[in-house]
Amino acid sequence: MINRNLENKIKQLSDFIKLWGDFQALYNRASKQQSFTEQEETNFLELKSILARKYQALMDALKIKTTAEDRTFEVISQVMNLQSINKFSPLQFDKLNSDWHNSYIALNKVLGSLENQRTELGKVSAFGQLFKKLFSNPIVVLVLIIIVISALSYLVKNFF
Repeated sequence: MINRNLENKIKQLSDFIKLWGDFQALYNRASKQQSFTEQEETNFLELKSILARKYQALMDALKIKTTAEDRTFEVISQVMNLQSINKFSPLQFDKLNSDWHNSYIALNKVLGSLENQRTELGKVSAFGQLFKKLFSNPIVVLVLIIIVISALSYLVKNFF
């Protein structure tokens, strides 16, 4: 059985994780570079903005409160611009990478959970769900009972 809402959440999170990886690759590359074009800075700041908006929308959609291990906003806010990365001490840069990694792991844990939900839903038959839904309605059950009683009454009258 396919749950469109669940599929949408998985796609949103997968897309965000890809952007998150792009962000890390960009700041890692920037740490080895001394100067940046205005276009590179603009692209980096735009990526930061997109990440912040998408992350908040994602957490709202998933109804997840951030945990201590999820340092996504901290990583985004620590890197002011590409030029600032060159001013990081080795310790600051290691902390940035550690925070990015912790966030990456936390995001992938959520993705794994969503994918497990999809797998479980795949095991459920659509017919079984319809049957369950149909028979959980008391009016439908009452109508079926009346039909069965009428059929039995008809059979008893005409054949016995």
